[in-house]
Amino acid sequence: MSTGLIPSFGHALRGLVEVTARERNMKIHVLAGTAVGLLGAEVSMPPASRLALLLAVALVVAAEMGNSALEALVDLHTRDIREEARRVKDAAAGGVLVLALGAVLVAVAVGVASQDAVQSALQRRGVHFLLAAGALLLEGFLLFGRSRSAVLDGVAAAVGGLLVLFLGVNGLSGALSLAAALLFALAAAAARHSLVRDDA
Repeated sequence: MSTGLIPSFGHALRGLVEVTARERNMKIHVLAGTAVGLLGAEVSMPPASRLALLLAVALVVAAEMGNSALEALVDLHTRDIREEARRVKDAAAGGVLVLALGAVLVAVAVGVASQDAVQSALQRRGVHFLLAAGALLLEGFLLFGRSRSAVLDGVAAAVGGLLVLFLGVNGLSGALSLAAALLFALAAAAARHSLVRDDA
């Protein structure tokens, strides 16, 4: 394995893609994070609220990566059904659950605090919310689609990517838009990884 700063980024990105391609819960977190980014970027809110949403999404994704790494390490050590292995895996999954529930509470708190801004955004930017829903449906197809087809995945990634790009350019928050774009790109890369793995 090569060392150095640039290769280490490559290893980290490969890990993100592989976990997203293989783990159902990570797919759910990526889809939810994209939704937070796309929808949050349409609402005018204080910088602190945007930061809270970004941190909540980042913490949940990072925790799921840690959980997956810990599960793989336990599996590497033993394939036997052992009480100690079960406790380690359950504890790690419990940590992700706590963070995910906390992220939901943060999103609800931000939504309630920005209630007037949300209603205003729905009235003035309703079409953007529909486009965001379309992008999320395409991302869901990429993450959870049963029949792996390079053509269908390519079309879904291209159309969804264009929608995310349009929403990002016209959104109210560059940071949330960028987070949504990066998570959508992760979903597309994970779909490509699954396709290549299935063909191998």
